[in-house]
Amino acid sequence: MSQVLLSDEETQAVEEGEAARFLLDNPAFLRAIEKVRQDCAEAILTSPPENRRGREDAYHLSRGLSAITAELSALAAKAEQILAEAEAQTEGLDQDDPVESPADY
Repeated sequence: MSQVLLSDEETQAVEEGEAARFLLDNPAFLRAIEKVRQDCAEAILTSPPENRRGREDAYHLSRGLSAITAELSALAAKAEQILAEAEAQTEGLDQDDPVESPADY
């Protein structure tokens, strides 16, 4: 099988996607995200009625965490897509030029 060749841009996207996947698969990171989300929900639910600003801040923090995890998921998905497309192209090239005998090496 041929080696998968990627452009510099694709290589960077794959590296970022792998780093994003590492974070998304990291239990400590996920626990931290969940803890802050729970703290935000608690702040929203238990704040006094006059603390509108506090509830808004907690809401925006929770939305920000959602945006971060969504972006990390998108980076990981992009990396997977790039690798899958490169692998498919490589397999197509391998099938176009099959090895007939050991002498072809």
